[in-house]
Amino acid sequence: MTAQCRNCGAELTGRYCSACGQTADVGIPSFRRIVGDAVGDLYNLDSRVWRSVLTLVRKPGRLTTAYVDGQRARYTPPFRLYAASSIVFFLLFSLPRLGSDSEDTPPATDAQPATGALAPEIPALPTEVDPDSIYLTTDADGWSCNFVDDDTDPEMRERLEAACEKIEEDTGASLANAVTDNTPVMMLVFIPIVAALMRLLYLFAGRKYVEHLVFFLHLHALFFVTGIVVIVLARIDDLLPWLRWPVLLVNLAAWLYFPVYLYLAMRHVYGQGHVMTAVKYVTLGFGYFLALVITLFGLFAVTVATL
Repeated sequence: MTAQCRNCGAELTGRYCSACGQTADVGIPSFRRIVGDAVGDLYNLDSRVWRSVLTLVRKPGRLTTAYVDGQRARYTPPFRLYAASSIVFFLLFSLPRLGSDSEDTPPATDAQPATGALAPEIPALPTEVDPDSIYLTTDADGWSCNFVDDDTDPEMRERLEAACEKIEEDTGASLANAVTDNTPVMMLVFIPIVAALMRLLYLFAGRKYVEHLVFFLHLHALFFVTGIVVIVLARIDDLLPWLRWPVLLVNLAAWLYFPVYLYLAMRHVYGQGHVMTAVKYVTLGFGYFLALVITLFGLFAVTVATL
């Protein structure tokens, strides 16, 4: 009688099922084998992640071409790499910096969560504004805002006025926290938009939209990896102030590398000469900035409307 796979029922012709890949040996394993399998899975996972990150950082565009060419077993899938790097980045970003709870810092109140300490310091803006216009200002006396005008829908007016009251009460902490929470969702909207822009730039290159999407997933994974390095260095700077200048130089080099990386990645993935790549690089830069402004505006509008 021919042996069958215990998982899918297909006929077995070797040590592994040709249909689902499960091993033919499904007897009760020994303790040693269980431990060995667990260690092996962890090692394979870690090795894929580190190999992917190192290839991503050191070889612009190589991870994208490897995925498109079908070399996928050795690397972490694009979206998984992007998701993992973004989760780590936003997790580190949400943690308060060391020394933020010093004696000189007033204790946090119920209206201002601990993560509010990471809210960006918005420079003081003129407070002499038209009370009927839409504005958001802050000065030494606190925050002041108005998000409605004469054409605002009554139901939306009530919601926006409540959001303004909340912002003014907690000095903008709730707005900063909500923007941080909604940014990952905004990125999931932004990346497909710039991938569509890249599709237009390489309309006659015979590339599918998904290839451009993979390219930008890898590019933004690099952005988050760079951000992780910068945050970690900032924490080191908190602990060891004498390393401030080396940390500053490394941060500067990391962010300067990003635009250079994009050009090199475009050259490698799309295989065009310097002139055509440079033209499309500049065009992409303008389109990228415009798409970013639009999505940031949408992020702010949705955040305020749901605050």
